[in-house]
Amino acid sequence: MQVFSSIDVFPKPSAGCVVTVGNFDGVHRGHQAIIQKARQIADAESLPLIAVTFDPAPVRILRPDQAPRLLSPPEIKIRLLEEMGVDQLLILESTTKLLALSPEEFAEQILLEKIGLLHIVEGQTFSFGCRRSGTLVSLEQIGKSLGFQAYLVPAFTLSLDETHSVAISSTLIRQHIMTGQVAKAAKYLGRSYQLAGNIVRGRGRGREMGYPTANIKLRHLEQLHPEDGVYSGYAQLGDDIEQAWDNPTRYRAAVSIGRCETFDDGQWQIEAYLLDYPDHKPELYGRCILISLTEKIRDQQRFASPQELTAAIEADCQKIRQLLAE
Repeated sequence: MQVFSSIDVFPKPSAGCVVTVGNFDGVHRGHQAIIQKARQIADAESLPLIAVTFDPAPVRILRPDQAPRLLSPPEIKIRLLEEMGVDQLLILESTTKLLALSPEEFAEQILLEKIGLLHIVEGQTFSFGCRRSGTLVSLEQIGKSLGFQAYLVPAFTLSLDETHSVAISSTLIRQHIMTGQVAKAAKYLGRSYQLAGNIVRGRGRGREMGYPTANIKLRHLEQLHPEDGVYSGYAQLGDDIEQAWDNPTRYRAAVSIGRCETFDDGQWQIEAYLLDYPDHKPELYGRCILISLTEKIRDQQRFASPQELTAAIEADCQKIRQLLAE
């Protein structure tokens, strides 16, 4: 997939293209349904599929105090869109000038003149243009005027039981992650929720207790992390996040998020103990790490002594081995 960070360098396809526009935060199953429909149209028409997104998300410019934390940092979003079959990704800078364009101006000046769309595919909650005043209805009307066709993909719903279902959205997924329900969030994402970070030096207490942990600094402070607790998951390592993504070796991991209450000077942190990491492997400091969280094991708690904490960590690891084996 080709990635373009400016519309000024984007090579407008001479024969036209299929476009889908959105933030695509999380690239969840709702986004996936839209992209799959766009891919089908692109294949049928022998056209390239162009995804158009924004950096930063428009809400961070228009209402920064209301901007939610990210589900997918840019590196992860790019890889997910690539895996979905997008041919080219255009990242538009969210300038005040761009965000002030009316729906008609955005469609004509950006989508038609700069990108050359013939078809556009969006979900039913899609809005665009100044103050998000453009809707799917207006998009269809603008398309008839300018000569492109708009397609609607209904909201992706997931059955909760025989009588209840839920429409998947980034907001819903954030709510589950913030409350530690990473297993439920994974059902909506279509994969485990991932944290991208760099491994930094810590206090070394885990090593002293026989459980050397990788202390993780999130690569993007805007990324959403789950509530404090201990989680099961997998870790992939690399010299950069792209290499970690492509690394086929995954280590089972016990992931602690929050303060170690047993020590009064415990700082809030994210750390991971890699259950299968061989002793002869090199130090982890400075490497990139991709953590895929699968389930919350327990809340953070204070233990009476380091010995009790060590015993709890061993119990956590045994439980995680069993869970991930299943």
